[in-house]
Amino acid sequence: MQGFFARIDVAAYRQQQREIAEQLKEHPPPHAATPPLKRAVGRPKLKRSAEAVLAMASAAHDTAATQENKRVRGAYTRWFNSAYINDILYAHALCGGSARGTVDYLRRHAPDDRFQHLSHTTVASWFDKDGALLEKRRTELDAGRALVTGSGPPPALQAAPGAEDAICDILLQLRTAGTPLNSHIIRWVMQAVLQDKCPSLLLQLKLSSSFISAWVRGHPRLQYRWRSRTTAASKLPDDWEEQGIRMAQRMGATIQLHKVRTLQLQARVRDVHASYCQICFA
Repeated sequence: MQGFFARIDVAAYRQQQREIAEQLKEHPPPHAATPPLKRAVGRPKLKRSAEAVLAMASAAHDTAATQENKRVRGAYTRWFNSAYINDILYAHALCGGSARGTVDYLRRHAPDDRFQHLSHTTVASWFDKDGALLEKRRTELDAGRALVTGSGPPPALQAAPGAEDAICDILLQLRTAGTPLNSHIIRWVMQAVLQDKCPSLLLQLKLSSSFISAWVRGHPRLQYRWRSRTTAASKLPDDWEEQGIRMAQRMGATIQLHKVRTLQLQARVRDVHASYCQICFA
């Protein structure tokens, strides 16, 4: 390295520094270019003029005033004309006469939002200070005024005298025996009774699930309460095979007791028994 650079002393080194400083003073280096500003993240803000902001504020104020002055009328339900009045009265008695507790109980245990429009003030207005149902409401409940408005127990079965009582007797016996009931079982009972009492009514009446539900809720002898949907009524009992054999034996004993000699009926009984045996022993 000493062969390429000449040795200098301190005075020569300082002289070189002064010369370089004078050159930089006469010819300064160019300044570095300033990098462009980066765009902010997100959508740029929309710049609005003062007139536009004032116009928007005025329109929002007019809209709020219009909505405040507008009268809003909620949906009103005539509960004593509905199929749920028995559920409400049962919950009121279960909650010790507390209107607020009744509404909370119904909303908590209902399978849908059927009681969302029911308020505790409405329930409280039905009862006096002693917790008894007002005479006006009691008269409306006992007289079945729901039939006048088209709600409540359907009057379609009135065309078959004695059919309603026969259906109620069978359903009450089934409930007493501990048989779970659903719309399918009730429909079969109705079809059997109407086939015996008034077969022509089956051609006009559609035994839908809504019709059956409204009928069992509003009938004075039944007044069934709703429960959450389960499959208990669709399950076979543990002794279903024995029950089927006893059913076939009862059918044969009844035919023998009444000396039924109709060939068509006997053939039908044999077909039912054969189908059942095929199911049981398949």
